[in-house]
Amino acid sequence: MRVRTCLFITALLLCHPQLRPQTLTKQFPSASRTSSLPDAPGYPIAEVVNAAPAGVPVRIEADRQEEHGNIYTLTGRVEIDYKEYVLTADKVAYNSETKDVEADGHLRLMGGQNNELILADHGKLNFDLETGRFENVTGSIGRQPSASKRKLIYTTANPFLFTGRVLIKEGPERYQIIGGTMTSCLLPDPDWRIHSSLIRVNYGVAKAKSSYFTLLGVPILYLPYVTHPVNSETRQSGLLLPTIGTSSTKGTVIGDSIYLVLGRSTDITFGVQNFSKRGWSPSGEFRYRGRGEDFADARLTALFDRGLAPTYINEGGQDILFNGRRDFDLDEHTRAVAIGEYLSSYVYRQAFAESFALGVNSQVTSSVFITHNEGGSSASLHFDRYQNFEGLTLVGNTYDTPQIRIIHMPSLDLDTVDQPLEGTPARWSVDGSAAGLSRSEPGFATGGVGRFDLYPHLALPLHLDGWTFRPEVGARETFYTQSQIPTATTPLLGNATVNRSDLEASFELRPPPLVRDFKAPALERIFGSDVRHTIEPEILYRFVGGVNNFSSIPRFDAGDIVSDTNEVEYSLTQRLFLKHLHAKPCTSGDLPAPLNGIIYVPWSYTECGGDTSEWITWKLAAKYFIDPTFGGAVSPMRRNVLTSTLDFSGVAFLSGPRNDSPLISRFKVRTSEHMDLEWDADYDFKNHRMDASNIFADYRRESVFGSVGYSTLQALNASFTSSLASQVTKYNLLRLLMGYGAPSKRGLSIAANAGYDFTQDALQYGGVEASYNLDCCGLAFEVRRLALGAARNENQYLFNFTLAGVGAAGSLTHSDRIF
Repeated sequence: MRVRTCLFITALLLCHPQLRPQTLTKQFPSASRTSSLPDAPGYPIAEVVNAAPAGVPVRIEADRQEEHGNIYTLTGRVEIDYKEYVLTADKVAYNSETKDVEADGHLRLMGGQNNELILADHGKLNFDLETGRFENVTGSIGRQPSASKRKLIYTTANPFLFTGRVLIKEGPERYQIIGGTMTSCLLPDPDWRIHSSLIRVNYGVAKAKSSYFTLLGVPILYLPYVTHPVNSETRQSGLLLPTIGTSSTKGTVIGDSIYLVLGRSTDITFGVQNFSKRGWSPSGEFRYRGRGEDFADARLTALFDRGLAPTYINEGGQDILFNGRRDFDLDEHTRAVAIGEYLSSYVYRQAFAESFALGVNSQVTSSVFITHNEGGSSASLHFDRYQNFEGLTLVGNTYDTPQIRIIHMPSLDLDTVDQPLEGTPARWSVDGSAAGLSRSEPGFATGGVGRFDLYPHLALPLHLDGWTFRPEVGARETFYTQSQIPTATTPLLGNATVNRSDLEASFELRPPPLVRDFKAPALERIFGSDVRHTIEPEILYRFVGGVNNFSSIPRFDAGDIVSDTNEVEYSLTQRLFLKHLHAKPCTSGDLPAPLNGIIYVPWSYTECGGDTSEWITWKLAAKYFIDPTFGGAVSPMRRNVLTSTLDFSGVAFLSGPRNDSPLISRFKVRTSEHMDLEWDADYDFKNHRMDASNIFADYRRESVFGSVGYSTLQALNASFTSSLASQVTKYNLLRLLMGYGAPSKRGLSIAANAGYDFTQDALQYGGVEASYNLDCCGLAFEVRRLALGAARNENQYLFNFTLAGVGAAGSLTHSDRIF
């Protein structure tokens, strides 16, 4: 028969002695003297700590027990729960006065503020002082016990695990491991470990001298001195693992970085790489994390390029990025945000960007703003800089890069959401701004141009039997301190001021959707669901009048392309919904199947169903322009971009006066929980051509993934002749991605991607990556090609060797990986 001795002391029992049970409970006073455990020669194990308060509860379980004064001898499945610790063993001698314990056979100690796990053959410890000595030890730090205090759940991906001939516990956060090893891999057969005659663990950092590093059981490296964090949240300054790689344009790449911890919330990394064919490439990163949402990040990359033989054209430069946010303590509605970038040379980005998407990005934007949002209104002061590089032209041994720069210096914006007009169903709002602006590009430049804009508007939303009506009226007044003078090519800057005034009106109509449910045995057999079909029509009429000086307005942003318009936009959206009738195995995000019409959410469930999901969505929309010239704003034989067209489609289509817009189609289908398909198309009936078509399909199921994208675009040229062939520039691109696995998946993972330009008949980029991961080490290889015109035609050979809890060596970074 298993005997349980449960020793609980509570404040109530201490205050009322007559209520104390006399059979299963007994008060044990806390230790009034230090531990009686002997010290190992040369290895002190005790430190001065405050004694535990009287009346700490103790719970003891054992198959058999003997009591001799304050000494309890416990045998057979012994368990002692004391404060944060749980001790189990085959045999235990426990002193209830001093809280000394001596345990033999399958000793297991769990708990403490460091979430310790100690497994040993024999051990002595003192619960109150948190000191002890253990023999033939295996253990870990960084483990969180479950409610039963028996299941191991590591709270970090890189826990600190150790083995040792002797473990001396000197206090709550101090240990000595004699004749031991440390690792971040699962025991008993870790992929790597560090061996040492003595390992000292003090307050989150393990240190050892004259140690050696083994990988898969093979000695690799002698380490005169080594440190290792006990948990992944501990940061230490030091050298990072080196970077090694090779490239057809960079040559052999060798580099290293140093990491410095500047405080609890700040760190910085400096590094440098040498490209054997190009020169030195320094880099750096600064990180700060403050209270709440406060943060600051800054990154620098650069290259001092001597050029690639035999031309030795300098393609070097610098790229600096900054992101930050600061919330004000005195006002929770106010914050400051900075997002900035400085790029000294576009050819540097094209030639050395680590990804295709970054290499072809010709835009550089920066914004710094302070904003206050409260009560449905917003006020912001911001400084913006926009830079767009318009291609590369080689002139001698340097590249000429024409560019456009637009600067807001600064801009003050005031905006409100719709506010109720007291006593009426009407809603009002006011938007306003005051800005200093400048723009420069080849052949055109402005100094500081002031712009002041005010736009009050009034709406009357109505709802009747599912019908929605929203009439709206407004007036816009915009004043510029300078104007522009239109010419046949690039406009000229005028000294005269210009004022733009307009009246605006719109009417939105949304009828109730048409709904029909389809229930049939055939549908249930095919889909396992009922099908619901909805049709949602929508009509929007919009009128803008009074803009009779459109060509005199200087262009800085979307607020400057407002024109007269008299138009109707109409759209039809169809949706198909599936209502699942049968329970199915639950996946992430599912709710359990309903029972008698009620959904119960237990702690765990395996059967889900009865939910409704959107299967197919198809939207068709078009505009009819009653005024085909937009009040004279449209010029023939050139690309015209107006607010009316920009809001409708991202593809410019106005090459002259016209009544009908292209028909836009937006089609989405979720073929299964693993696959999505989307097709966006703009078809121009006037010119009988597909302006844009983008097809994208994505598949994800467990470790298998893949996607394909096919895009065509016929973009209007800035100006052209009457020939249809001169109107557009054609683009035809294919994107592919397929693979199996994940970066952290155990075993083999492989993936490939590619981008092909059918117009140029050229591969823009492509790569193949393979990786193999063991328990806590992995090796990855990637071969890729980047072709970005004259500035870049490169083959890269990258690799990465990762050790959990140590770091990664090689040239394949996280941003370079295919998956």
